[in-house]
Amino acid sequence: MRAAGQGWLALVLCAVAVSLIGGSLPLAFAVAVGLGLGLLHGASDLHVVNAARRLSFIACYLAAALAYLGLWQIASSVALIVFLLLSAWHFSHEDECFEHPCERLALGAFIIGAPAVLHRQTVGQLLDLASGNHTSALAIGLANALAVSGVLASAVLLGAAWRKSDGRLAAIVVATLCLPPLTGFALGFFLLHAAPQTRTRQRLLGMRKLGDYLRMTRLVLAAAALFALIVAVVFVQQEHTGTRSLFAVLAAFAIPHMLVLPWFVVERPAPVH
Repeated sequence: MRAAGQGWLALVLCAVAVSLIGGSLPLAFAVAVGLGLGLLHGASDLHVVNAARRLSFIACYLAAALAYLGLWQIASSVALIVFLLLSAWHFSHEDECFEHPCERLALGAFIIGAPAVLHRQTVGQLLDLASGNHTSALAIGLANALAVSGVLASAVLLGAAWRKSDGRLAAIVVATLCLPPLTGFALGFFLLHAAPQTRTRQRLLGMRKLGDYLRMTRLVLAAAALFALIVAVVFVQQEHTGTRSLFAVLAAFAIPHMLVLPWFVVERPAPVH
């Protein structure tokens, strides 16, 4: 527990340092933490599916990823809005940190909405770059909606932190709100969703050590890295800051994880000892 506490604090301090330095470091932080470390919990999707259905699962997973990348090309605004809504639902639905439904809903709204609370204009610019359609009015509208949801969700989560005397949760909420959008999102997404879900997958699969979990998922992680690189190279030609590439890669991994996996997971496998 002490090592885990030191780990989240070190990550918060790293996020602060990256934000102060600026330049391309916030985007690099978002890629490394939000995309890199954030993928760990989904890397074991294949291992929670019945072995007899794994080939069909892989086919559906890839089909969903490619189909959404296609949608991002032909109807970016629609793809962006659907991605944000599904993400909020997914974060709320999979949460195991809060028992109260209101707090679970707040978590989902917070992870996607918090970056816009104090940085609404910047978030609007990022959404505009991600959509690639230069639809500023839509981007501004989405940023405003995210900011409102982020304010309400922040109040709920800070209330939960106060009630539980949870200084760690309060610190993460404040850091996510105050840091620049890309850094704040990556930090909130990882610490409030991806990291807890990775630990859940470890317990589910009987992997007490993270090293064992990484060895089990190493081929999937290698394939995911190659896929992400190919997608990034394609999309960076359309928008050179890397923002559109980041959103497209995140969506390509998140959509099948959110929509395909539930159709194939019937029963949780017994832990392996």
